[in-house]
Amino acid sequence: MGEVLEKSRFLELNRILKKAGKTDAKIIILDPKETFSKQGVFQADWEKRYAGMIEWLGPKVHDGIKSVDPKTNTVVTGFETYKDCAFVNVIPAQMAGEIARSAGLAPAGGYCAIDAATMKSTVDANVFVLGDACIAGDMPKSAFSANSQAKVAAMAIRGELTGARTFPARYVNTCWSLVDTDDTIKVGGRYEPKDGKITATETFVSQPGESDALRKENQAENMGWYAAITADMFG
Repeated sequence: MGEVLEKSRFLELNRILKKAGKTDAKIIILDPKETFSKQGVFQADWEKRYAGMIEWLGPKVHDGIKSVDPKTNTVVTGFETYKDCAFVNVIPAQMAGEIARSAGLAPAGGYCAIDAATMKSTVDANVFVLGDACIAGDMPKSAFSANSQAKVAAMAIRGELTGARTFPARYVNTCWSLVDTDDTIKVGGRYEPKDGKITATETFVSQPGESDALRKENQAENMGWYAAITADMFG
């Protein structure tokens, strides 16, 4: 979920800056990843709405962040030193929560390995791990993914406790990103266990140049999902 939220926040910040007339401002993104979700359509929208105001640099360009000085807002990379920044937002390496790590459920890479058919921890079969804390294969880290995984876990638990019939695990996800008023892009797919991991069976992603009507429809779908998932979880 993280990286999509980050890019959406950059867009919102640029929208505020542009509205305030600060079009000479620039956001530089030093990304530890070579690619990111919805990259093509995000970058097309950046150029369309905020030309020259956002610069994304992958690790092969910036060569890693070497140091950050919060007193002077200076960021040193292997490629360049950025001095006297107006604002610096450093997002540390992400990992499962302390409770999972302390329990020994996340020995490799900071996340918890799971049985793709049940969401059980591969370290302790009495523990189910879902959402951002787990290694979910092709599934991204999102609220939609966590909700879908929770339903698989609940089915497995009910089956074990009551002997109720269970079905092959199937997962689904969609992530929406609001890039402007009534202008939303999305990515998602369907997934199932295969060769020990959750594997995508079909995927979709918004494309540059889509119609305003389609983007508005995406936003209506986004709001409908939010209403549905909150009702699903909290009643």
